[in-house]
Amino acid sequence: MGNKPPDEPGPELSGTCELLSFSLPAAPNGLDGALSFDYDKASSTFSAMYLKWIEKDSPEMLVPEFRTDGARVLLGGNEVVSGETAVSFAEDFILTVEAENGDTKDYVISLNCPQINTELPVLRLEPEREIADKENYVDTDVTLYSPFTDAGRWSPEDGAVEVRGRGNSTWILPKKPYRLKFPEKVSPIGLDHTKAKSWVILAHDMDKSLLRNHIAFEVSRILFNPSEDRHDPSAVLFTPCSQFVNVYMNDDYHGLYQMSDHMEQREGRIAVEELTDKDGADPEKITGGYIIETDIHEGNRYTAQKNIRMTYKYPDDEEYDPAQYEYISGFINEAERVLYSTDFTDPSSGWRRYFDERTLVDFVIAKEFCGDMDGYTATYMYKRRGVDKLFFGPVWDVDKGWDNDRRVPHPQYQPLDNLMIYAGFCMPPDVNYDWFQRLWDDATFRQSVAARWAEVRDRLVSKVDEVLKVQPAAMRKAIEANFTVWPFYYQASEEAKMPAATYEEELERISGLTERRAALLDRLFADF
Repeated sequence: MGNKPPDEPGPELSGTCELLSFSLPAAPNGLDGALSFDYDKASSTFSAMYLKWIEKDSPEMLVPEFRTDGARVLLGGNEVVSGETAVSFAEDFILTVEAENGDTKDYVISLNCPQINTELPVLRLEPEREIADKENYVDTDVTLYSPFTDAGRWSPEDGAVEVRGRGNSTWILPKKPYRLKFPEKVSPIGLDHTKAKSWVILAHDMDKSLLRNHIAFEVSRILFNPSEDRHDPSAVLFTPCSQFVNVYMNDDYHGLYQMSDHMEQREGRIAVEELTDKDGADPEKITGGYIIETDIHEGNRYTAQKNIRMTYKYPDDEEYDPAQYEYISGFINEAERVLYSTDFTDPSSGWRRYFDERTLVDFVIAKEFCGDMDGYTATYMYKRRGVDKLFFGPVWDVDKGWDNDRRVPHPQYQPLDNLMIYAGFCMPPDVNYDWFQRLWDDATFRQSVAARWAEVRDRLVSKVDEVLKVQPAAMRKAIEANFTVWPFYYQASEEAKMPAATYEEELERISGLTERRAALLDRLFADF
């Protein structure tokens, strides 16, 4: 027998494992057109953005098509077949291309599609006609869901939701805010502090950080904290909720919005006592509750001495008895008379008899710390039944804070170098020596503000820094999508400033302004 010949060597196995292209075809995925992904070599990432509504069950499950020179493509160890395998695009994922010889290369696949990304809740509005003004509600099919909770969801089958515009100077901007009125009391997307019919979505077209109101609400939660047991038991320590949502209008992505409370009398909101026209002049009820806002835009009532323009938010103009408005007008006018009297600082017979000092102190700190130009122009106050004081709050509408107003109402006072009591807009602008300027003449009140500032200063600065780090990272894709629809470096408002050159720089600017504002208040309060 001869020797057995050696085995012949097999063919050499390929080591190529490149993902050459990646896309989503239109038809099998319910898209309005094929979507090609761009490749970034430095991060080995294929990315794309899709801002149309995907009308199908499980819209996050999409079937990709791709080309590769490898042997197979894996996701979590399972093979993905081009044009056949459905994959969840709700979050970024890694595809592994495996070569014939077993070598592998990983690729990140990232789809920015606000409808399916798990960053934020989604709100889709399908109005029966255009929402064209702030007066007329439009019946609207609403789809509302969250990746974090099943609570507070809404679908068109639950009933039409009435939607109209809202806001004053914000309504005339391209990206508009809205008020939603559900057919029943709801606590949408898990905002479980109250159930109500009316909710708002804020557009923040003036505020390119998208965060100023959200930060101000976080500041308010520190100052108006019920667990501190600092305030009068009659004070309503209400801070509006804040939930960012991705909004669609019909089939098109409409932007990143902030969902929050409608400012109204209700348990869980400004929970003053119920008072309606049916109560008339009942002496047991007429002392409360009332909600008042200083309002240069729509106020139609004026104080007797200083002619400060106000709106009576509750009871409103459609459900009140004339005796009730007569009562609260008289109360406010008497409070104003005492405030401007010669002995206004007297602790028992002066202004403290009619104004609650502790909510006032915290309201002033919030407005000064945020550098809110409109802070004293639009001031919410309320009066409780049987309590002969006006309380201050809630904090609301701070999109002009942190140096976001190009107007300077008082040339001798600069917003970055002075208290907003002087550098901001007064109540209203044509009032000379308004309430807050008068209050600031009281040395004891100034000392109270300074003492409270020293107590909360570090917590407030820390909270701003925390929000600036955490919140943008938590909604990175939504921010990118928003500024694809509404350009970042653009300002339609004649009031608001242009932002910094980039979004990241705008956040840095707010951080720097926070430190600068805190240092300014340290100096201004040092001698009190």
